[in-house]
Amino acid sequence: MFLERLQKEIESRGLIKQNDHILVGVSGGPDSMALLYSLKQLEQVLGFRAFAVHVNHHLRDEESDEDEKYVTLCAQNWGISIDVVHVDVPGELKRQGGNKQALARRLRYQAFKQVADKRKVNRLALAHHADDQMETVMMRLIRGTGIKGLAGMEWVRRWENYVLIRPFLEFTKEEIIAFCKENSIMYREDSSNRSSVYTRNRIRQELIPLLKTFNPRVEEAILKLSELIREEEKEWEHLVNQAFNQVVAGKTENSYVLDLSSFLHLSVALQRRVVKLILSYLCHQEVTELSLDKVDQVRNLAKNQNPSAMIHLFKEIVAERVYGKLIIKKMSLTPDDAELKHEMQKFIWLPRFGTASLPGFLGTMEIIESDQPIHRLRNACDKAVFDLDLLKDPLYVRVRQPGDKMRCSGMSGRKKVKSLMMEAKIPRKLRARYPIVGSGDELIWIPGVKRSDRAPVTSKTSRFLYLLWDLEVPSEIIDGINCGG
Repeated sequence: MFLERLQKEIESRGLIKQNDHILVGVSGGPDSMALLYSLKQLEQVLGFRAFAVHVNHHLRDEESDEDEKYVTLCAQNWGISIDVVHVDVPGELKRQGGNKQALARRLRYQAFKQVADKRKVNRLALAHHADDQMETVMMRLIRGTGIKGLAGMEWVRRWENYVLIRPFLEFTKEEIIAFCKENSIMYREDSSNRSSVYTRNRIRQELIPLLKTFNPRVEEAILKLSELIREEEKEWEHLVNQAFNQVVAGKTENSYVLDLSSFLHLSVALQRRVVKLILSYLCHQEVTELSLDKVDQVRNLAKNQNPSAMIHLFKEIVAERVYGKLIIKKMSLTPDDAELKHEMQKFIWLPRFGTASLPGFLGTMEIIESDQPIHRLRNACDKAVFDLDLLKDPLYVRVRQPGDKMRCSGMSGRKKVKSLMMEAKIPRKLRARYPIVGSGDELIWIPGVKRSDRAPVTSKTSRFLYLLWDLEVPSEIIDGINCGG
């Protein structure tokens, strides 16, 4: 029954064609073991050939090595050629820093491509299933995403020079486990799947059981929503491509130049979709997990009164406004390009609420809007409160520029920002990364230094904006910075 249903899914969705060479990613868990086994059973029926790849991330010491041995043995017993690739995630994490799961995923996909090139396959099959789909949608919803992000993972899509397929998206974890038992398919258990450190695990272990108390069929409802969005996204594609052709004034392999006036005449929905389409072209893959905040940073840059400005979006991607043009481009950087990297990261739009990580700057910024004064705020290195109605939206953070001045609270006239930083004893080596908050063409706050006299809170204030700055730098480096409790 399972195999017949799988064959029907594959044929109806066009996941596999005759004479395809398919690389199957196999971790050793029940999902990927079931996928490898079932595709082997369908190999002759559908006329394709399957290969296997296992990536040893070296994250779980002996467990990782045992996974490798087991997957290799099973593939050999089933008559499937297998490649094993070792990636040093712990070592790379020490060298590069960042998120462990994201780094592991990037190195894993690099390994997939390496083997795909070697084996000359044309498709990569992964074992994501219906439960994974629901968790993905919930995770994107929590982190912030556009409509397309709620469509979840696709059954088939382009990846690098290959086609990535997910034949199990209609199957639940429970069905896959049952299939393994019926066919005596043994599998490995990943102990990290039980850890509450990872967001996906917490969604699976805590959030979904809670949602089921409101609706026992919540999984079905979420998956139905994703399917509906996927169907409607197909209709959007034509409109987005039309808008793309209207606003793109020029393009190269690594850059897209948009006519600013034409772009701003698009609806907000089309602006967002055009930006995401361009980013997907530059990254050579879907960017559905790119937060809505990042996309809106590009829109805000387009609306900005400053005739020229640049923002860093992610990785090597930047957006730049240059006198009537909006340029979104990929910049190839070498380790020696410190000055250019800093240029990319010297301007960031602040979200309306939440915490901004401020890549390239010192510290993080939390933004709180309130209709009432908040008398007890959490401890932070420094805090400031403003009358929100007297500020120009959106706020931004940038670095000091030559000649910058600010009208300070309790002082007459305007004072040079450089002088304010020197008086506050901000070390010279930190000034190039020190965040300054602005609104419109005015600087309103230098955390730990001074607040401007703009947008003061009075008895007439009806909306309050609180900014909390946290600085995580060794204390010997920040002597002189005014960090309050």
